[in-house]
Parts: sequence; structure tokens; C-alpha cells
Amino acid sequence: MKDLITKNKKFVVITILLVVLTSITATITPIIIQFSSNQQTEVSTNTFGVVIAAMFVSFVLQFTFLIYRQNYAAKFNTEHLSSLLRKMYKMNYDAYSKLEPTYLINRIFSAVDTLYLFIISSFEGLTQSSFIIIVSLILAYSVHWSIFLFLLILIPINYFGFRFINKNLKRKMEAMQYESATANKDLVSTLSNVDNIKQLPNYAFLEKAVLPGIGKMYQTLANTNKFAQGSSSIIDFINQLFQNIIYVTIAYSITQEWLPMSSIVIIGVVLPLFFNSLRGLTEVNLNLKTLETSLDFIKSDLDDNIEVDSSIHIDSIDSITLDNPEFKLGKLSFRYPLQESVCRGQVVYLKGPSGSGKSSLLKLLLKFRPSNGIKMNNTPIHKISNVSLRSRIAYLSQNTTILSRSLEENIGFGNLLTNEQKSMIEKSKVLEAILKVKDWNTLLTENGANLSGGEKQRIAIARMLLKDADVYILDESTSSIDQASSDDIFNALLTMAKDKIVIYTSHVSDSVKYATKMISIETENKNEELLDSRGTGKRITSDH
Repeated sequence: MKDLITKNKKFVVITILLVVLTSITATITPIIIQFSSNQQTEVSTNTFGVVIAAMFVSFVLQFTFLIYRQNYAAKFNTEHLSSLLRKMYKMNYDAYSKLEPTYLINRIFSAVDTLYLFIISSFEGLTQSSFIIIVSLILAYSVHWSIFLFLLILIPINYFGFRFINKNLKRKMEAMQYESATANKDLVSTLSNVDNIKQLPNYAFLEKAVLPGIGKMYQTLANTNKFAQGSSSIIDFINQLFQNIIYVTIAYSITQEWLPMSSIVIIGVVLPLFFNSLRGLTEVNLNLKTLETSLDFIKSDLDDNIEVDSSIHIDSIDSITLDNPEFKLGKLSFRYPLQESVCRGQVVYLKGPSGSGKSSLLKLLLKFRPSNGIKMNNTPIHKISNVSLRSRIAYLSQNTTILSRSLEENIGFGNLLTNEQKSMIEKSKVLEAILKVKDWNTLLTENGANLSGGEKQRIAIARMLLKDADVYILDESTSSIDQASSDDIFNALLTMAKDKIVIYTSHVSDSVKYATKMISIETENKNEELLDSRGTGKRITSDH
């Protein structure tokens, strides 16, 4: 957070200026009255004029800075969100999968909102409260030292009281944010499947699926608020008790002519400001714990799970060598008894039964997991930088990301296509079935709800055709496409990648006809049970 605030010093400075101006507006009246009283001058119409003019100037400046800050806030939040998404992108594959993307995204948005709200409200409130408390103490001392002493005693009471609350609040905030992100994740996952939702006979079925998580989320929120507000109310009671004692003391002193009548006016303005500022610290305390919880999430879930990278840069991939590749999944170790070499111009069909680890092996070629026994251009893969490796590989997984944008922007993954790119894709016939009923400007809905499974795969393959890679990897990428269309797609791909390396898996046995080389895999598992990316597995005899 320190680096982020330092990077956005302008935003913080503007916030502090707003605090000062707001505080001046709030305290200008008692300051001028006390000044007039000390100068033994009567409060005249000129005094009223000075007060109104000072408040008006302060308000105009305050309003100007407020507009500027809100405009700057858009940039601030965008940069913060982008920095956290970058951390998420750099997470290692298994942590990314285990923590689940929807959960991470919910926590990231919460972290962005929490920091922003802390700066514009809690940080502002803390600064403003501190400023007003100091001014109030000075004004109280100018009335009588005993009032100053009363108010001063309340500061350590509030400080140590909130310190006690903080020790217990952080743990409750962590539980609340976890339950909230989990409930949101399940809710989005459930409601995004339109077909499944609409086939339910009535809402009661849906309610049983999602309500327990929502109920648990709100109960955790209620428990947190009960502790925070309940413990804070004790401190509020002590503050109110002291406030009433001071009022009674001032009133009595005036009747005894120990204090001038102007004292009640000054104290009448100062005390509400002082106690409101102390009460404001309660909110700051709660928001501070929320912020600390978010910062802990960034460190423990994002920063501590950054994937391993290396420094060797490669400009191309001309060969891939598999020499008994090995990797670990948690505490389990897996080994492929393979000694194979693949070079440019070869089309490789990766053969193996379900659960044998085909998908896992393909992921190793992109360094999704650390491994041994794989070389690119005779360089061990673990020594190659992630960026240079992945920029030379086009990988098509079994799941396709569809943006809520036009067909053209989906092919370009957020970018518009050139006329040459459109022409190339149209000639390849990859999108032939889609372009018969849609055009380049057709808007695709959330998760491709207005597309079939085969159409989603066609879009993913069209994206692949745009990438100038050295290695093309297809993992069951034509599973939802009929054989004739699959032939068209493979022919287009092989024509474009005739001097490249193509590696693919397919459940259709006839697809082996495209291959110039076949690799059959049998995975040796040092811990007897192999789980591939789909969670299926089989028991394997081990030589280890």
C-alpha cells in the first residue's frame, strides 16, 4: 500500500487539502468568536461577514478539489486493479486453480474498493478528526484548563479501547471476506448456467443450492458488526458521559460568574466537533481492519504464489526434447517414460488413455508447472523465461473464453482485426458455419450463451490462426465439431503451420491421419495414483 500511495501522491495530497478545508469550514466560527472574545471586541455584523466569507471561500475550494479528486480516482482505481490482476496473472498454475479465479476476482475487487474507500473516507476521516481534535483542545484550553484536561483524558481511553478491539476484529474481518467471496463465487457460478437454472421446476430448488452460503455470509457479517459496534458503543458511552459532565460544569461555572457567557457558545460548538471526531475514529478503526485484511490477502494469496521465472530468452523454438519428463503435483511426483524429439515441420499426435496425463504433459511445455526432462532448442525449459517461451507457443485448451463483445473483438481477443486478418480467417473456413448466421459485428453474450460448443471451439481456433507461433498445441480442440468441419480446420491449420511444430490430442481415432509422428504416453507415478487436469485417474504399477 505504501508504494501505491507514494505512486499516487497527488491523489493523497488533494485528499489532505480537502480535509484541511473541511476542517476549517467546521471550526472557523468558534475560532473567530474566541478571537473576538480575547480581543475584548463585540461580535458585530463585520464578524458575521468574515465568518460567512471564510466559509464560502473554503467551500468553493473544497468543491473544486472534490471534483478534481473524483476525476483522478478513476485513474487511481484502474491502475490499482490492473496491478492486482497482473499479480493474479503471474500466480503459479496450481495456486491459481486451487484458489479458484472467481474467488480471487471477488477478493481483488474488494481490495480495490477497500483501499479507495479508506483513502477518501477513512484516511480523510482520520486526518480530519485529528485536526479537529487538536483545534478543539486548543479552544478548550482557551476557555479553561480543566476542560482541556477532561478532553485530553478521553484520548488514551479511546486509543487503548480501539487497540483492544483491533486485536479481535482482524480475525473476524478475514472470516467475513472469505465467506463473502465464497458465496459470491458460488452464486455467479450457479446463475451463469442459464440452461440449468431455467430447467428447475421452481425457485425452491435454486434457493436450497445458494441460500445456505448467502446465509452464512450475512451471519458472519452480523457477528463482525456485533463485535465491532458493541465494543465501540462502550467507548461511545464513556465519551457521552464526559460530554454531559463538561456541559453541566460549564453551565454551573457561568451561573457562578467564573466563566464568561461566550464560553457556552464556544463549548457548544467545540464539544460536538470533538466527540464526533472521536466517534469517527470508530469507523476508521473498522475500515482500517478491513484494509489490513485485504492487504494480507494480496500478500498471502497473490504475492506468495508468484510462479517461478528464469532469464534465458529464446527467439524461436526449433526443437523439443522429452527425456523422461518429471513434475510434482502437491506432494505427488509423476514421471513420463518418454525419450522423444520433435522438430519443425512435424505434426505430432499425442496418444494415451483417459487419465494418462496427456493434458498435464502439454501444460509442462508451457511451464505451467516446474518440471525436469524437457528441453527447447537443447535448453532446459526451466531456464527459459516464461514470456519468451509462451510468446512462441499457441495453446488451445479444452475451455474457450468468450468475451461479451462482437465476434470480431472475440477473435482479436479485445482488438479489432485488419482486413487481411479477416480475409485469411474467411479463406480458412474455420468460421464458415458461424458467418452463415452471424457477421463480424454480432454481439456475443456472456460466456457465449448464443453459441454452440462447436462454435466456441471455432472461435478459439480462429484466434490461434492469428498468432505467429513456432509451436501449436491443441488439446481436444475439435471435440465438439463434426468430422467434415474438423478436416477443414486441420487442413487450414496445417497449411499455415507447415514449417512449425504441431502437437495435438483427440478422442477421435480418425484424427491420427493428420500426424507425421505419434507419441504414446504411459505415466509412471511414484505415489501410485495419478490425477490429470480433469480429476480422473488410474492406479499404475510403479518401478520406484
